[in-house]
Amino acid sequence: MIFLAPLKNTLVRLLLRTWVFEWWLRRKVRKIEIAYACALVRSAANPPAPEGPPPRRNSQPLRRLLFISDIMWESRELVPEVAKITAVQTLDLNPHLKQSPPVAAAQIVARVVGDFVRAHSGPEPDAIFLYARSSLLSEEVFALLRRRWSCPLLGMNLDDKLEFANYGIFTGASDNYGHWARRFDLNLSNVRAVVDWYAERGLPVMYLPEGFHPKFTAPPASISEFQREVAFVGSRRTERAVFFRQLSRLGVRIEPFGFGWPNSASGKNPEVIYRTSAMNLGIGFAAPSQTLTTLKTRDFECPGAGACYLTTYNWELALHYELGKEILCYRSLEELVEMYSFYRKRPEACLQIAQAGFQRANAEHTWEQRFRKVFRAAGFDI
Repeated sequence: MIFLAPLKNTLVRLLLRTWVFEWWLRRKVRKIEIAYACALVRSAANPPAPEGPPPRRNSQPLRRLLFISDIMWESRELVPEVAKITAVQTLDLNPHLKQSPPVAAAQIVARVVGDFVRAHSGPEPDAIFLYARSSLLSEEVFALLRRRWSCPLLGMNLDDKLEFANYGIFTGASDNYGHWARRFDLNLSNVRAVVDWYAERGLPVMYLPEGFHPKFTAPPASISEFQREVAFVGSRRTERAVFFRQLSRLGVRIEPFGFGWPNSASGKNPEVIYRTSAMNLGIGFAAPSQTLTTLKTRDFECPGAGACYLTTYNWELALHYELGKEILCYRSLEELVEMYSFYRKRPEACLQIAQAGFQRANAEHTWEQRFRKVFRAAGFDI
């Protein structure tokens, strides 16, 4: 049996790159898309419910925050921004989860949190920020935190379209986040329509689009900084590979940076790639859907670096940018090709969009700005 495991893993990897898997995945995701649309229609029959955290009598200072997460991008982007507001102590679940089977993830998190709580001897946190997908959560984790500390507990979900409801489509998927949302004193969601779902259930919630951690103090000054025509930063996924093949057949060449792409350079410092590309492709789908869009970190990180950003149209982006002047959006493969053809000839226009996007993002969309609003709404004096 020991010798069958490598063979099984090889067969799985081969299957993940075939049209059979693409067909199977699309079929599964379509069920989620339909279920999501039906839930929206049901919600539309209800009047708007109050949003925000429950009122607190007296404000208090925020001196220390405990941040618990399966930390990947957060240590580089989110934590430094929150640290501008208050002292942050992190409990990183990632090293422990890497060493454990996925089926035991929730138990591993409970053990790690329990060990941390029992060993903690420093000053108590004024707030706890638990950012974890539903497959990592358990009643035990919340009980451990609540027994040890009485401070507010904040939660965040940046994939609510596919995770809030109990779809039950993929085995072991991180859906049914709504079940855990009632355990938080304040929920943060990046999907404007799903915020209504929290509020309708009487759950404290705020709309929180992603933000970014600034790396540059000024926008690019000249097209001489451009080193390539079109770049894409992000790991290879099935729906992205399909999209790239379609573009390639039409003669559009995208230079990808990230894990899994053949002959690809690392996307370790994405802000440098963004800034040195005339155009930066965004694929704004709630993965692995190819119809549902959702806000992405790169929607703010890319313009914030001083880059011309060309991404999938999403009505929520129009709440944060002036489309056509600060970022560019396409609604179809053909429209993307049309915009590519136009702007490829006009790098000066790309530079103007990059400069305008930089000003908007840095003025309104940093993580620091986002969380100052959150902490004030939660009753902290900052």
